[in-house]
Order: sequence, then C-alpha cells, then structure tokens
Amino acid sequence: MPTPEKILFVIDHFRDPYAGAEGQLFQLVSHLDPSRYLPHLLVFSDSAYLSSGQFPCDYTVVGQQRLRSPALWVRLVIMARSFRKQGFRLAHIMFNDASIICPPVFSLVGIKSIITRLDMGYWYTPGLLRTLRLTGRFADIALANSQAVAQVTHMQERIPQERLHVIYNGVADSDGTAPDPVAELEHLKQQGATIAMLVANIRPIKRIQDAVQAVANLGKAFPDLHLVVIGGGDSAALEQQAESAGARQRVHFMGSRNDVPACLHYGDIGLICSESEGFSNSIIEYMQQGLPVVCTAVGGNPEAIQHGENGLLYEVGDVAGLEAQLTNLLSDPEWRQTLGERCRLQAKERYSLAQLAANHQALYDRLIHEGQRGK
Repeated sequence: MPTPEKILFVIDHFRDPYAGAEGQLFQLVSHLDPSRYLPHLLVFSDSAYLSSGQFPCDYTVVGQQRLRSPALWVRLVIMARSFRKQGFRLAHIMFNDASIICPPVFSLVGIKSIITRLDMGYWYTPGLLRTLRLTGRFADIALANSQAVAQVTHMQERIPQERLHVIYNGVADSDGTAPDPVAELEHLKQQGATIAMLVANIRPIKRIQDAVQAVANLGKAFPDLHLVVIGGGDSAALEQQAESAGARQRVHFMGSRNDVPACLHYGDIGLICSESEGFSNSIIEYMQQGLPVVCTAVGGNPEAIQHGENGLLYEVGDVAGLEAQLTNLLSDPEWRQTLGERCRLQAKERYSLAQLAANHQALYDRLIHEGQRGK
C-alpha cells in the first residue's frame, strides 16, 4: 500500500473552526482521504482552540509573527528544511502574512506551494501589492474560491492565468435528521413570522444596516417579516437603527453561534448585503438549507446565484432594490419555495465537502507529480 503523501497546511493563526477561511480549512483537512494524504498544520501563533487538541491533525507553531523580523525568516528556513527532510513536498498556504513569507522560503528548500485567495483584495495596499508581486513568483499555484477572485488576483498581483486555479467553497451536507430546536426562532415561527436570515459578522463591509432598513421599510406591507442576524460583533448601532425605524421588535441579533444550520432551518430567505465578497460561505449555507437567496451582485455572488433561477441579485447599497427583491419573494410563496428547492439541489451537486476534498486532492496530485515549474 502506498505511503500517504505529506501535505503541509500553513496559516497565520487558527482560532475558530466555524469562521469562514478557518472553517473551510478545518473541513478540508477533515475530509482528505487518510489513505492518500497525511496533513500537518503550521501556524505562526498558537491558540486556545489548537491547544485543546480538537484540530483534525497535528500542528507546529512557528512562534514568531513579525514579518520584518530576521528571526522569523531564519526560523522558518530551519523549519522548512526540517519538513522537507521529513518528506513534505507540498504546502497549502492561507492568509496574508503566510502568503508573503512562505513561498520563497519553501521554494528554497524544494517544497512546492499553493497560495490561497478568498476575497476581492479589499486589504491590498500599494506597498503590500509590491511585496506580493515579488514573493508570488515563487508560488506554484494561486488558488481562488471564485472566478471573480481569480481575476482580481491576476490583475492586482500579476499572477499569470496558467498559475491560477478555482475551487469553490463547500459546506456539510444535511444528514437528514431534524436539528435541535432553537427556542427564540421556534417562538417566532409559532407567532407566524416570515424570517429573513443574515449570517455575517457585524462589520462595515457587510452592510447589515441595509437589511435593517429594508425590513423596517417593508413593515407596513409585510408586518410578519423579521430579520435574524447571526454573527459576532457589536450590534448596538444596528439595534438603535432598528429602534429609530420602529422595527426593533422585528430585528433580532443572535451573536456568534455554532448551530447555524439549525438556525437556518427556521429561515424563509437568506440575505447577503456585503459590498465585497470573494465567495460567500453564507450563500452556500443558505442554499444547502433550501433558502432562496437575495444578495448583492459583487465578487463571486453571481457565480452561485443566477438572478431569477435560484435567487435574486441587487446592487450594493441600493436599499430600494433590496426591498423590491424581498417583495418579489414575499409576495409569491410558491415561487420562493421553487427557488429554494433549486438552491438545495445545486448546493448538493456543486458545494459538498466531498466535492471540495476531491477537487483539492486532484490539484495536490497534479502538483506533486508534475515536473518542477521553472521560476
């Protein structure tokens, strides 16, 4: 029986298996074929979660975090040589700092590297782009989670098209069992509420205020419409907005939760109001639960949601447009259900964790066994 191929996964930190990028990494490592791959995690800093032993593979801590520190570069070179001697031939790198420092170091010792891009580059600065364009030359593949992200990476970081690859995110399939009840949402449903779900951390880029305003404005036409926001962050300003708009009783903030699928079970519509998205995990979570989606036409959103086929699109910041699309769904429950069923089927076909793992394994095999790319 062949010896499993050792794969090094590198990330700045790992604190939360339910967070977007960290959650995708957790699921990927969990679903790799153990007969073919032996994963190992390399992190720049430790965390309480990793120390608890719950991550699905062993891990090593670099112990240095400042990119400009010579000690970090020296330590990483020493560690990279050690990993190469242990038989590691490929590293999959996530997050910004790791993507800057690791490709040239790994290339030096003969470890191929994949850098991951998951957003539309809202964090780019002129100085950072200059650095990324330099160190990115040493990466064998830049892996994006949508065609939109791949295009931004090509244009901004100047990575050639032939070194770009796209693999969409994945979500866990429903096992068919009824989820545990969520008391607050159970109560809303018993009162006859129609629930628009919005899963996102409370950050300006998510534009949750647009959803609050739209739900408030639709109160007269649809008095049973409620907004449920799931995600961490300070909700005080949004609560005040809902209060001022006369909608406080119909807007609910549930904080960060580890039972999102159970919460979505109570939803009728899934919302994304972000001004920037690479490829939204929330959208595929909505789809997996059979919720029709109303989302902004940015980034990778239109790659998952085809307007009028499995959801509806609107322009960023256009609250009137958001209200119109919500009205379309709220006025036609039968069509809403049809769109939701299409979402469910498409999520199972396109965004399963089995598909996520298979796509990555095919990429790993290709890189490991092909000849060394000329730099």
